[in-house]
Amino acid sequence: MVTYTLDIWGEMCPIPIIKTQRKLKEMACGDRLVLETDHSCTSRAIVLWAREHGHEIEESEVSNGIWRLEITKGHN
Repeated sequence: MVTYTLDIWGEMCPIPIIKTQRKLKEMACGDRLVLETDHSCTSRAIVLWAREHGHEIEESEVSNGIWRLEITKGHN
């Protein structure tokens, strides 16, 4: 399993979802993608998108107004 990171600071949807989709296409099943965002709506949108597409996701607010998302790729 490989862990990747993706910078989505300050970006609003749909750009973070598009970047996440592109990065996940390059990854193998079981690889992990870590994202941090300063927008709660972006965090929620990515959580919903990831679950709808069969990926595992963990969401945590690591600081006031900062969310960390860890997506484990579920399929190719």
